Amino acid sequence: MAASKKKKAAVRTATAGEVVVEKHPVLHPQESLQEAGEKMRELEAESLPVSEGRRLVGMVDQPHPDRVAAGYGHDPKAARVIEYMISNVFYCFEDEDCAVALRKMEEGQLDRLPVVDREMRIVGVVTRADLVGEGKGSNQ
Repeated sequence: MAASKKKKAAVRTATAGEVVVEKHPVLHPQESLQEAGEKMRELEAESLPVSEGRRLVGMVDQPHPDRVAAGYGHDPKAARVIEYMISNVFYCFEDEDCAVALRKMEEGQLDRLPVVDREMRIVGVVTRADLVGEGKGSNQ
């Protein structure tokens, strides 16, 4: 009985697509950094994927991209997400195991990971907690 009370954070035996948080907000390449910063603060997001035609094209990994741009002397109303996004993004496919997704998160030192289908269309995002059965995407 004592053993059953211990809660172990083991990686789930599911695919990333089975635990993904769908309808995750995204940014678009032509959005201004001011709009992106406002959206990210409203969502309390430290990073958001960038989508063009539902396809993953990048990531903004700073919670205040508008303020960063202004700090460099750029106008956040004129500067676009595409100019500041990271285009070499860590992601996982929806049919990959949670263990694979977790390894990618650890490799990239990430708390969230975009999940895409095989055509690179964004399905959603997973968190570490989702992958070990403790997050919003958990169905345990």
